[in-house]
Amino acid sequence: MSAAASSIPSAADLAGLFEADGVLLYAIEAQDLSIVDIWPEHASAGSLKLQVGFGVTGLVARTGKPVLLEADSPRNSLHRQLLGLKPQQTVARMCLPLRGLDEEAGVVGVLAVHRSPRRPFGPDDLEAAGPIATVLGLRLHAEQLWRAVNRHRTERDRLMKQAISAQEAERRRIAFDLHDGVTTALASMSFHLSAADLTVSELAAHDDSEASMRAQELERARAELVSARVLADMAYNQTRAAISGLHSLVLDDLGLVAAIESLVQMASRDEGPSIELVVDPAADTDDLPNHAAAALYRILQEALANAVKHAEADRIVLSLRRVGDSIVIGCADDGKGFDQEERRNARTMDADGAQHFGLSSIAERCAIIEASLRVESVPERGTTMLVELPL
Repeated sequence: MSAAASSIPSAADLAGLFEADGVLLYAIEAQDLSIVDIWPEHASAGSLKLQVGFGVTGLVARTGKPVLLEADSPRNSLHRQLLGLKPQQTVARMCLPLRGLDEEAGVVGVLAVHRSPRRPFGPDDLEAAGPIATVLGLRLHAEQLWRAVNRHRTERDRLMKQAISAQEAERRRIAFDLHDGVTTALASMSFHLSAADLTVSELAAHDDSEASMRAQELERARAELVSARVLADMAYNQTRAAISGLHSLVLDDLGLVAAIESLVQMASRDEGPSIELVVDPAADTDDLPNHAAAALYRILQEALANAVKHAEADRIVLSLRRVGDSIVIGCADDGKGFDQEERRNARTMDADGAQHFGLSSIAERCAIIEASLRVESVPERGTTMLVELPL
């Protein structure tokens, strides 16, 4: 018996061990007992639901105490079918509680063994079944924990996708609002300022000696208009840049690779380091979920912005490749780098006391999509960031 108890026996094994006519193994789900193993097999076993606290099996589940019955006759018709009972027929039963790993788990299931009333179960059977019940309880608890983990993981993935999708939708809405409202107004203002400047120029051209004071005032007005137009153009360009930062229409329309290419092109317009993009031809991203593509785009966007702003680099290389079933993106620069140990042990502060949140923001985005992040940096030898997302 001890050798059998050291393994995890099936219902058929237990029937042989106890010379029983049948075995039913129940697991507790909420307030119901459901069959997870049965011998002899029965097509309707999955339909039986016994409520915790009711009937012999339910009582064992609630009290945690084993029960021996010399002659039992369950009232549930399906239960009787599974026990192979005819009308008015009785059966000897042994029901044991199956406990989980700790007291908090409590009873996680019930082992029910039955045979002819002519051979009722006794204390020796109950004692022999104890170690087996312990093993079965641990197995049931482990399975329940595994299912709970999978449920939580599935729910987490669903909420994560919803959160990223909602975030991108809000970015899209703000970008469209800026485009349709602010940039249109700024463009119109710039047009009117140009027209006013032209009018002032024409008036100044008709100046004569008797109207010199008026001409000077017109010139001052013209200077003010020119300054206003410069500011309007600056506001327009900054708003356009903000729109591009908020949401990438290229990502929606053409996918991740095209969006990164657009990101590099925009960043390369300004004076600064040389920016390159290396894409592995085998890096197919067609099967990449939309929320994951958006997250990877934001990570590279943040990494590029950090490198341009803080690295003091001459060259920055963005990369995208496929490694097995994973997408790997990277950002490498030849800038000033940093001491990783010091970065871990101290907050990185600007001269005015503002904290850099670049790396922490990237780490948070990686955690949301369950991607791994690796950052390698050496002072005066640059920094390399790699993000790997399993698909």
